[in-house]
Amino acid sequence: MRFLLMRHGQTDLNIQKRLQGSSDIPLNARGRQQATEARAWLVANQLQPTKVITSPLGRAIETGCIAAGIDISSYEENSIRADNKPEEIELNENLIEMAFGIYEQKNVEEEHPEFLESCFDHPETFVAPEGGEDYDQVVSRAGKVIEELRRRMLAGEFDEEDIVLLVSHGATGHAILEYLKKTPRSAYWDVDINNCAVVELLLSTDGTGDDYRFLSNGFEKNW
Repeated sequence: MRFLLMRHGQTDLNIQKRLQGSSDIPLNARGRQQATEARAWLVANQLQPTKVITSPLGRAIETGCIAAGIDISSYEENSIRADNKPEEIELNENLIEMAFGIYEQKNVEEEHPEFLESCFDHPETFVAPEGGEDYDQVVSRAGKVIEELRRRMLAGEFDEEDIVLLVSHGATGHAILEYLKKTPRSAYWDVDINNCAVVELLLSTDGTGDDYRFLSNGFEKNW
């Protein structure tokens, strides 16, 4: 079995440099194209997902559907939500994006540059804004995702030939990588997880040999 982590496709807020956080922002046309191209890449590399687990936000659900070749033609644009999703998709609340509280949907580069610097340049001293999460909380959620996968793997819930695709977000994806490698918090943003990038999660039975490797760098580097 193999476990793949993919970041969702592009949204309008990505290109506007606005923090999305836990806000339910849909893919834009480019994001859907990215997911379609990611689907082609998965097929070409014999990595067609057999199971899909996504964040409950629409941009992740739609990315997962497109990337896995799940038919969503009957859905209206922007209508895929946690309460209106294909049965083939499994949701995991812990894959949701980091909550940025009062700064969600804001262009913090223009409006709150001090928050931007604190959040991305100094994650080791970051303090959560009102209504938001800190990095410890996000990494804790990431750990729950990994340990649930490990439990299911050891319990035989996945077949040897399964390719499990997890679709998440930028900050949460980095949290998963930190949890796997136990890297220092200051290195949180040292790698890029672009839209529709694919990272293979290499899980050991006891957690001591966990690792990851990038299989695809995805597309444009976006917020």
